[in-house]
Amino acid sequence: MNIKNTPIHQRFGNKEVIISEGIRSNNAYVVLKGEVRITKKVDKKNIVIGTLKEGEVFGEMGLISDEVRSATVTAVGDVTVGIIDKEAFDQLVSKLPEDLKAIVLALVQRLRVTTNLLARVGLELDNAQNQMNSFTLKDHSKNK
Repeated sequence: MNIKNTPIHQRFGNKEVIISEGIRSNNAYVVLKGEVRITKKVDKKNIVIGTLKEGEVFGEMGLISDEVRSATVTAVGDVTVGIIDKEAFDQLVSKLPEDLKAIVLALVQRLRVTTNLLARVGLELDNAQNQMNSFTLKDHSKNK
């Protein structure tokens, strides 16, 4: 299976949510056209984790680990994605040796932890930037 030639395609408009954090899903996706933004909710704030462009895959962690989505993915402009369903994915994975499956699962778990840490770092940076901006505004108003 060539993921860029997936038979099922879906289109999304600007700011349309493709997958939602915390929801279980049976699909992974490849960006065929456009780009998507990945965000994670931390302390009631949405933190941008990254942006994916044409040819990049998302949603694969849920297929491998059978857990809920770790982040939300939203269209930036018009986006077309190819859909990789769990059944087709499982057929490919079933051909892997058991020890390799264990390694892939371990990598997915580490990636999930890294995503959570990255979101925390993003929140801290956002908080620091807001604090710096408030100091700048206070200093600016004193100089008037």
